[in-house]
Amino acid sequence: MSKRLFSQVVSEEENSKAAIPLSKQQPDLVNGIPLSGEDYLLVVRQQAKKCAKTMVAPLPQVIKKVKLPSHFQFFNDDNEDEKNRPIENWRKGYIETFKSYQKCKQKAKSLKQHKEITSIEEAYSILYPKEDKVSVIPTLSQHTILNMLKYHIEWLNKYENKEDQFARIFELLVYLDPVLISKNIAILRDLSRECIKLRKSLPTFIAPLNIIITIISDAYGQSDLI
Repeated sequence: MSKRLFSQVVSEEENSKAAIPLSKQQPDLVNGIPLSGEDYLLVVRQQAKKCAKTMVAPLPQVIKKVKLPSHFQFFNDDNEDEKNRPIENWRKGYIETFKSYQKCKQKAKSLKQHKEITSIEEAYSILYPKEDKVSVIPTLSQHTILNMLKYHIEWLNKYENKEDQFARIFELLVYLDPVLISKNIAILRDLSRECIKLRKSLPTFIAPLNIIITIISDAYGQSDLI
């Protein structure tokens, strides 16, 4: 395989092997400008001769392991037990059911919207009231839903009510628009990464964590996180 972008025409024999054979070896120029397409190709090939040949470095004999920053360590984590991850057949079956459920619930969503949440403290008090109340999630705007999902990245490490939090995250995802811009997708990816980290330290909650991870992965097109 040639190591240069263009064939180097130096003889009639080599010229016959070029992708675009040319009838001459020197371009005709006027004030440094090629007169024709053939002249232009000759100029390009002459310039290519002056460039260094492309070299391919050999593979390293020893692959050095590098300690990644904490927020990237899940990419290089070989210690997580494979059995903790959701299997592909289960994911396919589950996500079809989830999408159908999501579509049904969003069609029945209340037209009356709750006021916008202005702080993380207010968001927590609304989602986790001291007394049982009817869920306000179906009345929340998309902006508030995304903020509440973002807040859960902190709450999952701060509060002990893990079971309630997983239930609220699921409900928030049910009412979240299935089509998002990249800035909002980034919130879901951060939430999924947090759930992946927690899956190792909370073995009793593997099922709800895998549900959240699967929804973000397969309903929102982030399957590289699985």
